[in-house]
Amino acid sequence: MRRLLPLLLLVVPAGADALDDALALAGFDRARLGWEPKGSWHRYPRAVTWKLDHFDALFAEPLAVVPFTRSLGRGVRDYLGTDAAPDEYGAGGIYKLAHLVGFGPKHGGIRPYSPNLLAEPVALDAAILELYRAAGRQTRFVTFGKDSPYPLVEKELREAAGRLPPEVSSAVGRLVLSVVDARRWAALAFRRVDGETLAAARGRLDAGAESVDALEYPAAFDDVALAWDEASLWYAAGKCLQALDDARRALGPSDASFDWETPWGWIRVRGKGDDEIDARDALLLVDLGGNDRYSGGAGANGAGRLVSLCLDLGGDDVYRGERVAQGAGVCGIGILMDAGGADRYEAEQYAQGAGQFGFGALVDLAGDDAYVARWSAQGCGYFGVGLLLDAAGKDDYRLHADGQGFGGVGGVGVLADRAGDDSYVAEPDGPKSGRPSYHSDGKIAVSNAQGCAMGRRGDGADGHNWAGGLGALLDAEGDDRYVSGNWSMGTGYWFGTGLLWDGAGNDSYDGHVWSQATGAHFCIGALVDEGGDDRHVGRRTSIAFGHDFAITPLVDLGGNDTYEMVASDLYEGTAGEGIAYSINRSFSFFVDVGGNDTYRAPKGPPGTARFDPRFADRDAIASYWVEASSLALFLDIGGADDYGDAKRDGTTWGDREGSENWAVRNVGVGADVASGTVDWTALPMRARVGTAPAAVEPVVSVFLKDGVVRYRMGERETDDLGKLGGWVAGAKREADGRGVPVRGTIRASHDVPHADVVRVLARFADAGITAVDFHGVPDASK
Repeated sequence: MRRLLPLLLLVVPAGADALDDALALAGFDRARLGWEPKGSWHRYPRAVTWKLDHFDALFAEPLAVVPFTRSLGRGVRDYLGTDAAPDEYGAGGIYKLAHLVGFGPKHGGIRPYSPNLLAEPVALDAAILELYRAAGRQTRFVTFGKDSPYPLVEKELREAAGRLPPEVSSAVGRLVLSVVDARRWAALAFRRVDGETLAAARGRLDAGAESVDALEYPAAFDDVALAWDEASLWYAAGKCLQALDDARRALGPSDASFDWETPWGWIRVRGKGDDEIDARDALLLVDLGGNDRYSGGAGANGAGRLVSLCLDLGGDDVYRGERVAQGAGVCGIGILMDAGGADRYEAEQYAQGAGQFGFGALVDLAGDDAYVARWSAQGCGYFGVGLLLDAAGKDDYRLHADGQGFGGVGGVGVLADRAGDDSYVAEPDGPKSGRPSYHSDGKIAVSNAQGCAMGRRGDGADGHNWAGGLGALLDAEGDDRYVSGNWSMGTGYWFGTGLLWDGAGNDSYDGHVWSQATGAHFCIGALVDEGGDDRHVGRRTSIAFGHDFAITPLVDLGGNDTYEMVASDLYEGTAGEGIAYSINRSFSFFVDVGGNDTYRAPKGPPGTARFDPRFADRDAIASYWVEASSLALFLDIGGADDYGDAKRDGTTWGDREGSENWAVRNVGVGADVASGTVDWTALPMRARVGTAPAAVEPVVSVFLKDGVVRYRMGERETDDLGKLGGWVAGAKREADGRGVPVRGTIRASHDVPHADVVRVLARFADAGITAVDFHGVPDASK
């Protein structure tokens, strides 16, 4: 039965939102979160190219990362595995999902209205003759006034295609015509790129190893990125994806055998038996059933082949390939679609949904599947889009590094799994993986996996700074297991966005350094778990940890969960900082809604922002350190929670006004509250009502109660000036949303010290409210 998302995006009265109240503890409100970097910020890395469109928007509004992530997850639920027929415009669910998680984030120029497929069913030989014409090749040869006795293309092609059942011939013929149409668009994508540059970009299959620390500058990547027409490529890829899906529906088990080498590669058709299929140099492979064994690319393009497609209708199949295989597009399009069976996929690198200046997709629609690869695989993109879409089954994903939802430089990589109890393993042992991490003396691997995005950091080398892309692992249902080394499970680096979304189930997360909603150096890393009794284990700088302008929200929306920082069994390091921990100007958020939860963080309480004297050094050259803000926020709503400290459950803690951190807008706070709701809208805006909306007129009463100065605004009362500041800022947001002025009123009893009234006035000024009446405060204007 289909499960529904928990309803968290609630419209609640001002002040009733638990997140707003927690922000107020830190003297923040939603409008003060995030950064919009200034050109005057000395030493801030501004010359960063190939950023995806969403990045700057989310960087300015960190809370928007959560609904952004959840919308991608909802797409997996709605489109993958439902097998609904294409709509009236010919757009099916797989096509729509590819737009939502792939083409849209990468380019955004095409919306998923229709693939605009024009082909009708036609005999396969007629379709292939049309391919010859599109390729500019002859099929009849005449010399000295006579037909040549060889080659007899038309005759031999007619005989070969005539041995196919008519329904197979017409369905595959229609698919071939759609490929002809799509290839024309794919060719347009590179019309401005010279052959030498394109060959250089196609031949660089080491972007995952090279790019992060700028080991070498592949100039051809910049040249192609400047010249290519990527809209044409995504248009072609969408056509190919929908054409395969249409052919899947039109075809069924049948006896068939056909082989023909076209100017653009082999077309092979196999029947329902158990076949050995050679996928080398193939334009199109179609298998109608059986337990098959594939060797070679299988839906992977290559030099001279802009497009390569593979469709398998069912059976327990084995795919074995090496580099560029099993749904890989390198300067072109490669798609593998398998409709059923318990399948096994094995490859080296650039495989199982990998795109580099191209589109690569592996779509598996049923069965308990096993995916094994080394590097740059299982949903990986470099300046391109790589998708691994698995609709159902208990699946096992194993990778050395750079995949399982990895957005490399300027690319989008997504692994989406709709249902089943799945296992995701990115080899944590550094020597085994071939990617040892210097963050842990080479003992632990650089995984770059499971929702990770990495850019090319060139500021310490040649100055060519390329932004990371979007890497996402989206799992909708099941009791899932996540295991990795460093940099994984919703992690970003150098203007990249890494996301992990889990829609349901009792899940376990076991990562090392930089795992589970983390990031370093101008990036976004998020983990959103919609429910279930989950266990999170991190080692150093993990579990909502941000370093150097990183936005790192971890949100769990239900269940009895455990979060624990432990020492590594592979590396002699400490348990380290974690659980809503911010250093060097970052926004780290941790929100757990409901359940009896357990927390163990040996180095500082959850919700810690580390102080750095550079934040207060206004004479420093790096001005952005001083002018920015940062926050570590921990919020647990509901349940009886265990912190290893009997006094923490049901309390608030952290930096308060007057502290070093507060003075430099670098605040860490924690709150454990009995109940509440959260609206994840980044900056709530209220619709204007009427033609002349009334002004917002907040009234703040200041009075003494048992010798303590207290503040009342509406029905809310507190002795915490920071919380009052949040309420006042909320009134300002309401006024801005309605486009009206604010006329605040302060009413103070005469026994309140003058200094306290002045501090309340300062709170109004901080919120940008200048129209204030000082009713009942006779000395406030002196």
